Amino acid sequence: MEENKNLGLYIHIPFCVEKCLYCDFVSYKVSDAEKHKSIETYIKALKEEISFYKDELGRAHIKTIFIGGGTPSSIEGRYILEIVNHLKQFNPLTALEEFTIEVNPGTLNEEKINAYLSAGINRVSMGVQSSRDSLLKSIGRIHTFNEFLTTYHGIREKGFRNINLDMMFGLPGQTLEDVLHTVKILADLMPEHISAYSLKIEEGTPMYRLYESGALVLPDEATERDMYRVICKELETRGYHQYEISNFAKEGLESRHNLTYWRNEPYLGFGVAAHSKMDSVRFNNYSNMMAYTSAIEKGNKPVEEEIQIDESEDLFETIILGLRLNEGLEIEAINAAYNMDFLSMYQEAISRLEEQGLIVMSEGRNRMSLTDRGRDLSNQVFLAFMA
Repeated sequence: MEENKNLGLYIHIPFCVEKCLYCDFVSYKVSDAEKHKSIETYIKALKEEISFYKDELGRAHIKTIFIGGGTPSSIEGRYILEIVNHLKQFNPLTALEEFTIEVNPGTLNEEKINAYLSAGINRVSMGVQSSRDSLLKSIGRIHTFNEFLTTYHGIREKGFRNINLDMMFGLPGQTLEDVLHTVKILADLMPEHISAYSLKIEEGTPMYRLYESGALVLPDEATERDMYRVICKELETRGYHQYEISNFAKEGLESRHNLTYWRNEPYLGFGVAAHSKMDSVRFNNYSNMMAYTSAIEKGNKPVEEEIQIDESEDLFETIILGLRLNEGLEIEAINAAYNMDFLSMYQEAISRLEEQGLIVMSEGRNRMSLTDRGRDLSNQVFLAFMA
């Protein structure tokens, strides 16, 4: 890696109190992990993995850190502090601009919050999903909305001034009124950032099995699109600007870590199933806990797969990731980065997408972004740029 290159770090904590019915991430019940002492084993392995990258970490300007999962707040705060202190042996983190941890309502206590503050964490991301307890129960969430409110006010009182709240739409049995109620009540709390995600039924999850059996009825596609538009409209009127398909922020408080991904910049992931992209190489760790810890115990990086990214693939990723952002693609920057004439190369696709009302070109044609309709049909737009 180049000297002093900006870098984002992701740290995976694969433990949860209970696994949500829709979740296909690598995670384990914390009660089982505590019983078998596997949290200590994992944290030790994670620190060893970080040590393997001491040279890369030492050369980098680490701008953002994101601790995700799983549910990082399901384990004791001392483990988080332990990881961060270990990381500081290789990088002082003086360039750090944003440090986020994911938490779930009802999983925080004094010890955890104090540890996060001591670690330098300055942003909290919390999964709310819905303001209706019946909907929360239907997707396997273990918290009630009142527990969320208690947690939210608690972390505010402790001094956190940058909070993201996640909500979901397209849930089984959810109505347009449910969605509007949730987005209004979340906006009333005035978090700095709100993310709104459509439910995705992933194969192998309990929800997928229910859906396949016909026991689960989801809102139709038109209703789901209406839900999305209601969210966008309500948040705009509340002073949140949409800067990415699923993300809304108060001015200047966009998720800097996620912008690393959307701008196709380098990031390094630690932990089981973590992904990385460094110097035109994409690689991922073992998604099996035993394989992950075993590799580290043998003194090896726990990398399961490594793929060299050629220039055409990297260009396509830059296009589709950049188009997720409302600011869109800066044409001259792409031309300089890939030594090309973007408008000439994609002239036919651009003309067709403009005619269909899916993209808009700025005056001077130096920036391309999705229209509202284009955000609804973003996959169709992305496919038009596939080589």
